[in-house]
Amino acid sequence: MDQPPESPRRERKMPSDLPTSLDDRRNVHIGEETEVYDAWAGQSQFLTTPVPARPLSFNLSLDDSSYGGGDLGLGRLEEEDSKLVQMLASQARLKEDSTTGSENVVLANDGLSESEKRETLQGMFTMAASNGEVERVKGFLNGPARDWVDVNAPDAEGTPPLIYASCFGHQEVVSLLLDAGADVDKQDKNQWSSLMWAMTNRHKGIAKLLLDHGASPDVKSSTGRIASDFLAPNSEMSEYLHESGYDIGNAGVTDDFYNTGLTEDRFEEEMAENEMKRRMMMESAINLEVDLGNLGLDEQPESPSEDDSQEFVWDRCLNDQMFVFQESELGRILDIIITNMTPQRSPSQKPVPANILFLSARYAHYYQSADLLEKLLFAAMDKINDLVENYQWDMTILAFWVSNVTLLLHYLKKDRGLSEVTGQFQLQLSELINEIFILIIRDAERRMDKVMEAAMLDHETIPGFEDVHFQNEWKIFRSKPKVKAPEPFEKRYRPPSPKRRAQTSPRTITSLLSSTLFVLDLYDIHPVIISQVLSQLLYWLGAELFNRILSNRKYLARTKAMQIRMNISTLEDWARTNNRQAGHFENGSMTSTGETTVDSARRHLEPVVQLLQWLQCFSSFGDDFEALVGTIQQLPRLTPQQLIHSVKYYRAEVGEKSLPKSAMKYLSTLQTEIAERRTKHRKTPSDSLAPQTPIKESVPRLPTNSEQLQPPASSPRPSIVDDDEQDAPENLLMDPALMLPFSLPTSTDMLVSYGAGFGGMNRERERKYIPNVPSEFLAKFDTGSKNDSSAELDDKRWE
Repeated sequence: MDQPPESPRRERKMPSDLPTSLDDRRNVHIGEETEVYDAWAGQSQFLTTPVPARPLSFNLSLDDSSYGGGDLGLGRLEEEDSKLVQMLASQARLKEDSTTGSENVVLANDGLSESEKRETLQGMFTMAASNGEVERVKGFLNGPARDWVDVNAPDAEGTPPLIYASCFGHQEVVSLLLDAGADVDKQDKNQWSSLMWAMTNRHKGIAKLLLDHGASPDVKSSTGRIASDFLAPNSEMSEYLHESGYDIGNAGVTDDFYNTGLTEDRFEEEMAENEMKRRMMMESAINLEVDLGNLGLDEQPESPSEDDSQEFVWDRCLNDQMFVFQESELGRILDIIITNMTPQRSPSQKPVPANILFLSARYAHYYQSADLLEKLLFAAMDKINDLVENYQWDMTILAFWVSNVTLLLHYLKKDRGLSEVTGQFQLQLSELINEIFILIIRDAERRMDKVMEAAMLDHETIPGFEDVHFQNEWKIFRSKPKVKAPEPFEKRYRPPSPKRRAQTSPRTITSLLSSTLFVLDLYDIHPVIISQVLSQLLYWLGAELFNRILSNRKYLARTKAMQIRMNISTLEDWARTNNRQAGHFENGSMTSTGETTVDSARRHLEPVVQLLQWLQCFSSFGDDFEALVGTIQQLPRLTPQQLIHSVKYYRAEVGEKSLPKSAMKYLSTLQTEIAERRTKHRKTPSDSLAPQTPIKESVPRLPTNSEQLQPPASSPRPSIVDDDEQDAPENLLMDPALMLPFSLPTSTDMLVSYGAGFGGMNRERERKYIPNVPSEFLAKFDTGSKNDSSAELDDKRWE
């Protein structure tokens, strides 16, 4: 049987989601959930396609320019404190621009055109609203000048009268303007409404009045903030508005994970920080007798900008990473960046001298000759030395240049080519840093020396000591002091008044220390140098106090010792508050090492503290010899000669016993033994390690036993190791002029402090110390119209 012909076999169409060839690279779109049977596992698996996340359609940044539309063109909103200063400046301008006559005089003046009258009257009306002149505002609104003023018209600064009155707290004027038809939601040039200003300045009555007249709490400023953003959470104003029926703020609402008051809290913190910084500038200018301009009081903060410049190359010199100059212009360039340079504190301006010198050195080394490099560097060194010598009592200039010289030294060490050929110059820079360090120390010591006795030794706060009588002091012709009434309890713990703060006290010394530290921080001096400055000043304070107490019998008394010890505790509190860790890294450690400010204060103030402790307790020993020996062992920073001197010239109170003769004999024997051991040590220098192994360490039992000399000998006495003679004055007193060992920051310390740090996390700080020259500073080198303008450059401040 013939079989029917087979019909042509149709190809089965492949699913559209499968690739047709190996070259088919299209994306495979699987549904939300696809079932796939796994034969090996004997079960099905469900695959879910991950859905790509959509970009967020909102912006949490306060600087989002999309709020309020793109036609505002206002950019970022200025800081609130500077905005208030602008309002005050506008108010002062209104006072200057207004005429002295009344509105009727202006209306009757035929010499003024209609537009001039309207402009003058509008300015007078705005000024009256700003100053809170209620009667004058009523005269404008109800008098003949009503048709000439507009209650909603802004002034030259873009601010309407209602905002002025709301900002400065003139509630009656606000009420008059609202009744006259003022736009309650009218905004100033930064799109701040009257309600925002009332809430910012905590005028709760005005805020309620504005809300009662329909003020919208949802009006946005140029940065998208609304009125509730200016209201602190659970504040008095927030509760007042909540009680008045307005749900603005979060009064009575507990905080959740999202703190709605975070922005306002940060605003308050920044306001407090700015105020504290301003106070420190003013106080430092007074204490250090320097120009406020050198502290940057009149400078505006720089706006942060992204630096898209290429990375700086240190192992070779690129064309745009050097400063090209002519040899004939070298003197003028050095005058601009050194002789006529004014200390700057803005981040981009502070390192300008170091940057230009380094970039010029790169050009001279890589593209010119060694002679030009030598001429550049040593001419710059001479000018810096002359400048430092002329301004050795101006701490701002000293701090500015020690910062730049340290940075220049870091640059030269980091550049491989310059590091090899500038070895001698680097040594001179190191010596210059040490010299400026000494000048800073001497300047601070000179200022503290003027108030040392009045602030630390004669300042008395413990009541009742004026009635203490001392032995062998005649008081026949002295009037009996009047008994002062006890100070009330609430007044005793009240903060000191401005008059009391102005009096010389331990705070005067700590204020000078704070001013010195503020200037050092202001000019970004390396932390290693700052810690050594504080250590040296604390040593000087301890040595000076020690010498003045021991040299003046007036202070060798138990009551004075108690008061001076309390005054010294103010220095210890300051050290704890301003504790600094030296940014020193050694042996590959990633942890900063070095002596902290607290440890330094404890070490350098220890001799005077132990002297005061001795003055307070030795008269109570009596015949208790063990107490005497135990006390001496706990005072290792005092020598027997100092102990004997303090006892010999001690001012004993009436009825107070002195140290027994047996105890004085013990101290004298101890002093003799130490002198003999010192003499033996000088004769046998090879046995310099012998004192580390004492012969005997037993505690003496009897004053006459020679073994009692061993315990004090075995205890550390650093103040007498280097003395040459027993009766030399330096053996009794300390040397305040002694300079402690000074060490420069190592290359590792500089790389950490001037770079991105360990792990390269601090890129912002690294960009701050990339050698470059600000574009606004390059204009100072322009010689197109002036051949020699160095005299004018000295007086011209650049920002």
